[in-house]
Amino acid sequence: MGANWHEWPAPAKLALLSRLRGMETRHQYDRYRDDPVGFARRELGSRLTPGQVTVAESVRDHKVTIVKSANAVGKTFASADVALWFLRVFSPAEVYTAAAPPLENLERLLWGEINSRLLTCADLFEDGRIGYLRVELGPNHFLVGTAVPASGNPAQREARFSGKHSPHLLFIVDEGDAVPDEVYRGIESCMSGGHVRLLVMFNPREQAGPVYRMIQAGAHVIELSAFSHPNVIHGPTIVPGAVSREITVERISSWSRPAMADEEPDGEDLDWFQAPAFLDGATAMRPDGSPTQALIGGQWRKVTNPALSYMVLARFPGQAETQLISRAWVEAAQQRWLLRRELQGDRPPAEVVPVHGQDVAEFGVDRNVACLRYGGWVAPFEEWAGVDVLVSGDRAADLAQECGARISFVDATGVGSGVAPQMQRRWAQGKEEHTGRAVAVKVAESPTVRVEEGEFGTLRDQLWWLCREWLRTDGTAMLPPDASLADELCTPHYRTLRGKLKVDDKATMRARLKRSPDRADALCLTFAPEAAWEGLGWA
Repeated sequence: MGANWHEWPAPAKLALLSRLRGMETRHQYDRYRDDPVGFARRELGSRLTPGQVTVAESVRDHKVTIVKSANAVGKTFASADVALWFLRVFSPAEVYTAAAPPLENLERLLWGEINSRLLTCADLFEDGRIGYLRVELGPNHFLVGTAVPASGNPAQREARFSGKHSPHLLFIVDEGDAVPDEVYRGIESCMSGGHVRLLVMFNPREQAGPVYRMIQAGAHVIELSAFSHPNVIHGPTIVPGAVSREITVERISSWSRPAMADEEPDGEDLDWFQAPAFLDGATAMRPDGSPTQALIGGQWRKVTNPALSYMVLARFPGQAETQLISRAWVEAAQQRWLLRRELQGDRPPAEVVPVHGQDVAEFGVDRNVACLRYGGWVAPFEEWAGVDVLVSGDRAADLAQECGARISFVDATGVGSGVAPQMQRRWAQGKEEHTGRAVAVKVAESPTVRVEEGEFGTLRDQLWWLCREWLRTDGTAMLPPDASLADELCTPHYRTLRGKLKVDDKATMRARLKRSPDRADALCLTFAPEAAWEGLGWA
């Protein structure tokens, strides 16, 4: 190729000009590297609320940003601006967006906002290619929507989000509380180097799950409550389609009550809040057409419906009205366990014979979990994979014998029915005598006790309730600091159905947790009624 421009072939000239235009485009937006808000306002034409400004600046400044959001306050709007800012000002850059299944959540919400920007600001990305859930500016420079598989195993879901490498990497997860643990594990594996950011948005319905654990671990948290939105603060609709003062006042009136004269509200108690001063005298119409009572600014009010906490206040409910086990009870038991460890180490209580609860894996992704409870002290859980009855029976038998358990209550549902008999065979064949017994517990059978609150539907309901009462009333209850156990214990709700107390079934819990509650089931088995098995024969 000649050195003179006029001698260059046309394709070479076009390639060079395209490259130069790309460089010019990139340099044009360099000034926004530390100014995501300026980019959103001047280049995307967005009118950001103060809360949305806080989200954008947090992503700029913090590796991990968690947004606890009320309903309709613009978290998804802000995240679309953040995604396009990161894509445009950093090069090369990879931006991965995801949302809880189904895929429609990602298509309709986050990518609905992204696509609206792409339509009105097409010139910003004229050097790229736009497709379904994808904006590509180069082979290693793109924004993409990544589906969270509703099926498949955890390893497959983790692999979908791992192995990402780029000098500039951003992950955005919407409806983050319903995204399974393995997705976050995959993302975490990509965050060890480079300019990496994670933005997670969710409505704080429960103090459980991977996002709650990230908050506990010290992630930067932003609260976007309805009280911080301009529509609610000022009254008239400033941001169309967002939360309104009318609906906020109606929810406050319907889902909370004023403090009574003999009550002392506690600002640290999640069930209490103060009505904002700017809502003093505000009223709204109820669905039946009647007006609400005027609010009093600064008045303490008690939450009566947990929905108010996550839909308006952008904070976790203190405890859902039908939640079986309070996180406060679990955390108190874990704190007692840690205190004991500081004073006495990890040794079990002396001269206390443990009760062994053995949950048996039902599927390939489940785990076999053994719980040893020494009176009020629970040892760290033992677990192993596999559904082979002989292997699980032998391992459970060896563990119970080693710890001197006087009785082993074994889940006898499905494949678990063969584990207790195998444990007995193992002990019979062993050289060392073991005086304990293995009892096959069929949790679908009839309960054996009745409580003041009523009768139980099944033995499983009874076991969970007894575990609840132990944590609620026993000041010596001590649980190991196991985050998965805490989540599992705080997941189920209860109700009265045809006069029977019913705890959420395992399928419901598995759907919420995105896994099986194996640890909690093993603990609950330690509360099986020994007297009920006397005279019925040992497994």
